[in-house]
Amino acid sequence: MGLNVVMIATYPFEPGKIVGGIESVTSTLVPALAAQDDIDTLTVLRFHDGEVPVHTRKEGDKVEVRYLRGQPRLSVATRSILDVRQARRIIKELQPDVVHAQEIGMRGDIATQITQNAVVTVHGLVHVETKMQAQASFKEKLRFYFVESMVKRVLRRAKVVISISEYDAKELAGLVHGTRMSIPNPTASEFFELSPSGPTEPRLLFAGVLSPRKNPEGLLNAFAIAREKVLAAKLIMVGPQPDAAYAQTIRDQADRLGLGDSIEFVGLVENERLRDEIQQARAVVLFSREETAPTILAQAMAAGKPVVSSRVGGVPEMVSDGENGYLVEQGDEAAFAERMIALLDDQNLALELGARGHTMALDRFEPNAVARRTIDAYRHAIGAQQH
Repeated sequence: MGLNVVMIATYPFEPGKIVGGIESVTSTLVPALAAQDDIDTLTVLRFHDGEVPVHTRKEGDKVEVRYLRGQPRLSVATRSILDVRQARRIIKELQPDVVHAQEIGMRGDIATQITQNAVVTVHGLVHVETKMQAQASFKEKLRFYFVESMVKRVLRRAKVVISISEYDAKELAGLVHGTRMSIPNPTASEFFELSPSGPTEPRLLFAGVLSPRKNPEGLLNAFAIAREKVLAAKLIMVGPQPDAAYAQTIRDQADRLGLGDSIEFVGLVENERLRDEIQQARAVVLFSREETAPTILAQAMAAGKPVVSSRVGGVPEMVSDGENGYLVEQGDEAAFAERMIALLDDQNLALELGARGHTMALDRFEPNAVARRTIDAYRHAIGAQQH
């Protein structure tokens, strides 16, 4: 018997126009699920706070996406009461077997309030990220309290919690009351198609939100050291810049370091441009202070590109030091620079590490394999026999 599924997720407003890691994951997982015989229907609920091109869109015979105006204020404090009301009306209409929320924050909170058969995927430790960003003000401390309470509530109520890394499983140990299942995020087939990589210019790619958590300051310092050894080196910085003042601070730092034409700040790009940037890169670099399982690293591996990353969160589960890239202790700018230099100086080494990464990605991130394991999670949530 096929399953009827509702997914509450960040999802592209237009096909192919993907913003951020979770949209990349959901836009890959949804068609992979729809391709499985076990799925009869899949309805995506995408809450938003802006304008959208359409309110509903069909994607093939099985998939419908509904764009819903989300609660404008106080969502965390009120447990998303207005969004929950909308979702309950839709659940009553569709009568799904399971509701799958793509995160343990507000989307997970909605899902676990509207059904007993909720599956939630841990895309990030939102309470940890909130605590990292919080300052000493009463307002920020209060927000952290509400966010932490929300996460605990979601993990207590969900029938199945999907961990995307052993790191998040360890961090959430003791909070999950249902079943925890380990399923990595899928990576879209178009990234796998970029492999095998050909020779490239000495060009490095950072892709992610320009935020303190990603530590672009440390990355620029390390790149400045690397550029002294490899004069032709270039660093491309791709990704959204939600805080204009912070983004300007990073640009000013690049100027102070004398990086000039060696660095390019691209900003938010569509998926096609991201693939082009990955294809042109010698390696992908990430010097974050905290991560769960970064989408860009999986995409780089699929494309046959080596990775240089800080040894944080779930990254060591993706990157094996010396096999498909390099791991450096968080904050060690000199060591990070050394690893970048090694790849910038040695094209053959980069190709060798990238090829190994591609093989690892095929085993872990192939969309159909991830979809089949996700369906097992659905059947577990409803108490049915797993296939």
